[in-house]
Amino acid sequence: MESSRSKSRCWREGKRANQDRHGNGDPGKTGVKRITKAIACSAWEMRTMALKTRAQAWVTDQIKRLLPKGEFGRGVAVLTGGTALGQAVTVLASPILTRLYTPDDFGVLAVYSSILNVFSVIASWRYEMALPLPEKDELVINLVTLSLGIAGLMSLLMGLGVGLLGDHIVWWINAPILRSYLWLLPMGIFLVGSYQVFNYWAVRQKDFSVIAKTRLYQGIGSGFTQIVAGLLNIGPVGLLIGHILGQSAGLFTLALRFFKHYKITALNINNISFVARRYKRFPLLSVWPAFINSLGLQLPILALSGLYGAQVTGWFALTNRVFGVPLAIVSASTASVFVGQAAEYLRSGKKLDILFWKVIRQQSFIGIPMLLFVPLSLTIFSSIFGQNWEQSGIYASVWIPAIVANFIASPTGGILDVLERQDLFVFRELCRLIMIGGTVALSIKLSLPPFVMLSMLSSFMVLFAFVYASLSLYAIKRADND
Repeated sequence: MESSRSKSRCWREGKRANQDRHGNGDPGKTGVKRITKAIACSAWEMRTMALKTRAQAWVTDQIKRLLPKGEFGRGVAVLTGGTALGQAVTVLASPILTRLYTPDDFGVLAVYSSILNVFSVIASWRYEMALPLPEKDELVINLVTLSLGIAGLMSLLMGLGVGLLGDHIVWWINAPILRSYLWLLPMGIFLVGSYQVFNYWAVRQKDFSVIAKTRLYQGIGSGFTQIVAGLLNIGPVGLLIGHILGQSAGLFTLALRFFKHYKITALNINNISFVARRYKRFPLLSVWPAFINSLGLQLPILALSGLYGAQVTGWFALTNRVFGVPLAIVSASTASVFVGQAAEYLRSGKKLDILFWKVIRQQSFIGIPMLLFVPLSLTIFSSIFGQNWEQSGIYASVWIPAIVANFIASPTGGILDVLERQDLFVFRELCRLIMIGGTVALSIKLSLPPFVMLSMLSSFMVLFAFVYASLSLYAIKRADND
């Protein structure tokens, strides 16, 4: 306010001084004073402008200091920011959703999303991973078409499988209520698979800000749809539809940008056949490792459902939603930066173990304080999410150590891709499956209650995190010695 009044006063003095200078006769003492004041005001304005410019430059410099250096790092920061905001919306919506839906409803959603996640990672047979590679744009549009076509084929196959084996599927996972909603799986696989295709195309174009916006749209679209459906009291289908819309939100935005960028005339069957052969190593070498990895990550949910039903699964799902998802975002960001830096270290001949221990220390510094939530989890869940979700707090008290251990170790796993040690990758994921499968088998044989089963599973996941990081360090030591 004071600055505005000062500017107005300076403007008036300058106007009067200008009249004195251009008027008839001698300006006199009053005119000289006005001219002097105008000069002083001009000097003040110049100093103010200079200070403002320096302040803006300082703020810009501080922002740049906070952002990672280089185009890659900044891209990761933008993507992580968009994903974090989207997931923040999801977590913030949880206290509302837990009052609109039952634990059984959340259990149905958890099982559905687990099945969807297992198959969506191979929806396009991993051809989408090759999108950043072609040098010619005419190959890109054919590779996108191939990927979308395969996603459509997988959707049809899933629909056939649901029609033929639907009753068996819900019996295996002990979720009979899901039978009425299995028809959503084929649609979900196509939409999520298509989003992944256009997402990797946007990565090729370095449209990181656009991708970040779609991640935010996902959180908002999912939360809004689920809340509205909950108010309409339509049951678990509201959570499922919201999840599908959330996962595929932004698809139209990315697809529109793609079709504006390319001409359909470049599309022909010969080019599609060429890119299918040219990048055949992606389906041949990546499909099974990706499938095993995804199955290992989703197996705890599927095992809980198969053993104890939808209600227990819903309680556990909320625990993972509140604690697992936020840490997974940070972990994924660290993993991306770690892989980029590891590649630079490898090219420059630097010791990779230095980078490995740096990441472990950084993750431990962030993750270990999360263990303080263990004694507070029961109070947190019952007060924030309602009395129906008190059991989630009990499960959180034993599951948080597994989340923290995974948070510390998981960013180091990408080094196996950098060093091309797919053999260790497959071995690692088989270890995960054996540990989880062994826990499930023991729980069935001894008829263990859910809390005991989760306690055992958490212990094995902490052990697996040690194996996970150890395999990464082993690959690094071998590479450094070579």
